[in-house]
Amino acid sequence: MTLDPQQLFVLLAIARHGSFGRTAIALGQSQPTLSNNIALLERKLGVKLLERSRRGSKLTTYGEILVRRTEGIAAILNDAEAEVRNFDSAIAGPLRVGATPGALPTLLPQTLARLGSVPGARIVEVVEGLDHALTQDLRTGRLDIFVGPVRENLTGHSDIVEHVLLEDPFCIAVPPDNGLAERDCIQLNELGDAQWVLPREGSTYRRHVEAMFLTAGVPWPAHAVYANSLPLLEAMIASGGYVTFVSPLQLRFPVAGFRILRLVHGNRRAIGYKVRRSAKPSHLADRFVDLLIEIADEIARDPAFVRLGGRGRTGLAGADATE
Repeated sequence: MTLDPQQLFVLLAIARHGSFGRTAIALGQSQPTLSNNIALLERKLGVKLLERSRRGSKLTTYGEILVRRTEGIAAILNDAEAEVRNFDSAIAGPLRVGATPGALPTLLPQTLARLGSVPGARIVEVVEGLDHALTQDLRTGRLDIFVGPVRENLTGHSDIVEHVLLEDPFCIAVPPDNGLAERDCIQLNELGDAQWVLPREGSTYRRHVEAMFLTAGVPWPAHAVYANSLPLLEAMIASGGYVTFVSPLQLRFPVAGFRILRLVHGNRRAIGYKVRRSAKPSHLADRFVDLLIEIADEIARDPAFVRLGGRGRTGLAGADATE
């Protein structure tokens, strides 16, 4: 069974505009024509894709699945046109890379800097966000590569392949004038009365932090500032009064303004990259991944990273994993 792309794009347009009337105006087609396209698509699939009411049209669960896939088709077609035009101008790309905050300060900039030293023109777009949203963008084709936490999804996505680059440990950052600053390591139960800067809900980073408090038997902090901004986090710690969780990948060594302590019995999170299983990578994507692996291996050998409990992919069981 082959689906009609025109019918799929009609469904996508209705989902975006919210009603048959608004879609008819936007596409310059009659409402009966749109209704016929949807009816044929529903008949072919044997499921209902839209619920119509006086307020407009709402996707069913089946419709949401189909729209997600159609968004991927639209993104791939747009990129295909851009890549052909760029190639004609001797420009590689575009390559769209999604990255979480933890990958932005070190892993991704170093990879892009090394890529920039390779002869030739290229277009790379970096999209910052939380892992769940970026993974969805990867699945729909809006992104080519995701860089950030992997091995976090217990239910899995059969259309995504994950590759582990290294294991990034959770540490504790304290102000330089804090009495703990002279130490090399600390346990979480020693910080029960501390004032914390903690990640907001909705990220795997936050879930790791919650798990560490639970495992250590330490109550969730009553006094806390919630933020995902790394510059704000670093500034608050450096200014004194607060402590927070950090990981070596978030930091530029040597660290100025605060002290990093190894967290005894702290978690590590796997950092790596994800790609779509069905995607055939471009030469630019292949080169980016090669350099990403190269940079990750160099970070894993850094004495500062090792001292804080970090580990490279060498020796990790199942370094390449699939969701």
